[in-house]
Amino acid sequence: MSDINYITSFTVGLIASISSCMAVVGGIVLSMSANYSKNGENNFKSQLLFHIGRLVSFFLLGGVVGLLGASFQLSATANFILTFVVAIVMIILGLNLLDIFPWASKLQITLPSSFKNKIQNFKYLNHNLAPVLIGIATFFLPCGFTQSMQIYTLSTGSFWTGAFTMLSFALGTLPVLAILSFGSLGIHKKAWSGIFLKTAGIVVIFFGLFNLMNSLAIIDIKLPTFSYSRNIQTVITNNVSQEEGVQIINLTASGGYSPERSVAKANVPTVIRFNTSNTFDCSLSVRIPSKNINQFLPQIGITDINIGTQSVGLFRGSCGMGMYPFEVDFK
Repeated sequence: MSDINYITSFTVGLIASISSCMAVVGGIVLSMSANYSKNGENNFKSQLLFHIGRLVSFFLLGGVVGLLGASFQLSATANFILTFVVAIVMIILGLNLLDIFPWASKLQITLPSSFKNKIQNFKYLNHNLAPVLIGIATFFLPCGFTQSMQIYTLSTGSFWTGAFTMLSFALGTLPVLAILSFGSLGIHKKAWSGIFLKTAGIVVIFFGLFNLMNSLAIIDIKLPTFSYSRNIQTVITNNVSQEEGVQIINLTASGGYSPERSVAKANVPTVIRFNTSNTFDCSLSVRIPSKNINQFLPQIGITDINIGTQSVGLFRGSCGMGMYPFEVDFK
């Protein structure tokens, strides 16, 4: 896995499409597709334009990242805003799909009617341009798998290698996303369309709430909820050691942070040591809001992050998407 090639990128895309990235990109695709169906639009063209926009943007922007050697990493504030807005939009679309709250339709974001009236055939333009723009925007959405491939692309120094790496990744996500988008076309003509749309509404609202909680975690607001990590509420005390007067807290970054919760001494110079081994998920992107730390980890290796001397209390961090948290209880 340390020798990344196009097959690896494609495989990572397949994994991403059925795991953490499903909460972001999958939620958008499902809500967009189901809303077309609800409105009686068997719009194969719009769905096709979304996927074309996504594939083309991953190819071109991946090439730009590889060529310029600059990552498209968003700041913590920008990441919070983007994730928060996506979450709210999902919740609104989900409420509309349920079709039990008439007032929800008024919450959908639309252009002012005075502006729309000035554009001839705006509806036609919107139905062609909007899916393409949404597809392009998915390159910037905070998905850990996407970010990890962008980091690798950054190291290539080549437009073509970067372009084909990100294209391979996007092609890997295509089968599942295509099922979501094309699977509901024409569903409005079926007798059980109401059940499908309401089920889709519930799923989209779940994705929206999930992303909303993750966005709040990015800015160090933790709500009482479940953790996406496999190491839920695990408290470990033997992962802390001393090296030349510095307290070392060892965490494994892969599918979350292990242990998720550690206990350490307060008022001692402290370093958090992250261990990665063929890690491709959101764990690679570490955010510590209280220290304004926003750092990518290598896919293989050891990275020390100095957090200084901490007073008694709970110290929090998370991955870039906010779905994988970790805590240190300083006593």
